Amino acid sequence: MNLRIGILGYMQEGKISAPQLRGTSKRRQSADERLLLSLAEHLKLPLLQITQSAELARLTNRPLEQLESIELTAENALKLLDNYLFTTQLAQQQIAAELEPVSLSAVLHDVADDLHKLAAQYHCNLQLHLSGRYEPIMAHRRGLEAALTSLGYVFIEAQGSVETAHKPVVKLAAHRGKKGVVAGMFADAEGLSSDMYQKAHQLYGRARQPLTGLTASNGAGIFIAESILSAMSARLRVARHQKLNGLAATFMPSYQLSIV
Repeated sequence: MNLRIGILGYMQEGKISAPQLRGTSKRRQSADERLLLSLAEHLKLPLLQITQSAELARLTNRPLEQLESIELTAENALKLLDNYLFTTQLAQQQIAAELEPVSLSAVLHDVADDLHKLAAQYHCNLQLHLSGRYEPIMAHRRGLEAALTSLGYVFIEAQGSVETAHKPVVKLAAHRGKKGVVAGMFADAEGLSSDMYQKAHQLYGRARQPLTGLTASNGAGIFIAESILSAMSARLRVARHQKLNGLAATFMPSYQLSIV
């Protein structure tokens, strides 16, 4: 059946109205535009850091050290772009976020390895914490890695900008909750609350710093993570882990497989 004729037929039957179609399209476009603007604003900082590092390398006798910094900054910016492109592919249904049994501990170890250099650059103490052993969870592995990595960028950059007597701690952690296994990023962020997070959604796309209780940046990585997790029917929310505030999602365990 021709797609145009099929849609017109449903509209004539009263099942879909033209305003509904236009409204859905506009909402989707508006969300995409906000995310793209947020990402563009967020990428200004790493590009500025690359420029400054290159200039510093030219003026000092430590070009190798600066080149390593440039490489890491560029690498993380490209990964964030890849994660954004992944969200657009999910939204346009170019790929499907099909859920399958995934080893949570394996994913968390891979994400921790990926974030280790960034944490060192920002002088953060990145800790991986798993409260016990877990059966596989139902998730999309690539999507879960992309979401947690995007969250990690925001938390590490935010905590790295805080002046403290000791290295700020950022925890990539998981624990059991009432409705499943909770996994996410946590830190000493007292301003992070459910009310603040709800207000951030209202300011998203309109304010340069919608997440003032967590980060001075616009937190693009958080909204990228939220979009990816939403495609997996997992809602990003404010959570706590060992007295630390954070953002996490709950995943259902897979009862088909178990860790021996």
